[in-house]
Amino acid sequence: MNQKWLKLRTPWICGIFAILILLTGCWSRREIEDLGITIGAAVDIGEETKLEQEIEQQGGDYSKKNVLTLTYQMVQPGQSGGVAGKGGGGGGKQYRNISVTGDSLYEVTREIALTKDRPIFGQHYKVIVISDKVARAFNMRMFFDFFIREQEFRPSCLVFICTGEARSALDQKDKSEFPSLRLRSITNNQYRSSRILPPVSLTKLLPEINSSSSFLLQNVITAEGEVKFAGAAVIYGKTGKLIGFLNEEDLESINWMTAKVKGGVLKSYDSHTGQPILYEITSMKSKIRPHIEGNRISFDVEIESDGRLGEQWENGNGFDNRFIRRVEEETVKQVRKRIDKMLHRIQKEYRADVIGLDQYVRIYYPRTWEKIKKDWDDKFANASIRYRVKVKIKEFGTTSIKVH
Repeated sequence: MNQKWLKLRTPWICGIFAILILLTGCWSRREIEDLGITIGAAVDIGEETKLEQEIEQQGGDYSKKNVLTLTYQMVQPGQSGGVAGKGGGGGGKQYRNISVTGDSLYEVTREIALTKDRPIFGQHYKVIVISDKVARAFNMRMFFDFFIREQEFRPSCLVFICTGEARSALDQKDKSEFPSLRLRSITNNQYRSSRILPPVSLTKLLPEINSSSSFLLQNVITAEGEVKFAGAAVIYGKTGKLIGFLNEEDLESINWMTAKVKGGVLKSYDSHTGQPILYEITSMKSKIRPHIEGNRISFDVEIESDGRLGEQWENGNGFDNRFIRRVEEETVKQVRKRIDKMLHRIQKEYRADVIGLDQYVRIYYPRTWEKIKKDWDDKFANASIRYRVKVKIKEFGTTSIKVH
């Protein structure tokens, strides 16, 4: 009887012991109030803060060179509930920026543990902002080695270039918001503007760096406590350094060529009246086909966009098909004008394929690609790029009346 009872109850007993083991708690848990939750970082050319200078005068120095200044944005105690949204309660400042100077990013990060009771906790990193001066001076391959190796940096963390002081992008007038979250949120506005670069995360950045490819990073400018996305920074593949900038219209033209546009408007002028016309993008697609004949490389690009007449300053009938055709023609002229300007800049001035045409050569001509990939930027600079733009206005804003 006892053996039969034990046999029947054995699975239950094992199950109870398994549950007890799982309910013993998290042995490595850390209270959220004890964490220095960090949501952003900025890197500038080394310049010690006044606080650092005073600490060194008191004997709190160590062997280092003032090469880089790393600024961390930390959530203020009691405000961590706002990290997922705008900010915490109350009208005070929701964050604190801490700057440390040295010649090793890893070392200066650990230096914070000597001054703060809540060391850096980076599982919530949202953005990394790099000064244009730093990007010009350091190879991105070596520079991002720290951010890629550091386990606390999230692969989804977005990377930006800032014209001027990078730490200024992590501060703002409105103290109820987190600047790091604001930068990340602005990238979501692609459906409203075609002058925003698709977000570049550490995950996307790593293949570009390892393959020595040229690429773009979103440029940020600051003024009076506000920020604006203003064009893109050109990172040259062979050196891994910043070599210049594309303005907002150049970036918009690249987005048109690659169809990485979710929305936005494009302004042109009526050749008959000189009045502005606004074309609003509703959809876009492009087809890119490479051609290699001997040493000659060329590309054919077909761009097609559907949209609506967003705004007109013409007194005539905006529903007239002849007027609509004229608006389409003026829009195409404006797009072509901007694309021509952009291509001249990246092919002749920068000699850097920041469009990503190398991927099409690699796919269509894999054997040839293996031979030319080391000198691709030079090959790209001499390539012929032919393109066709087709624009179709299909509606008139909120009226939703289709053009026949």
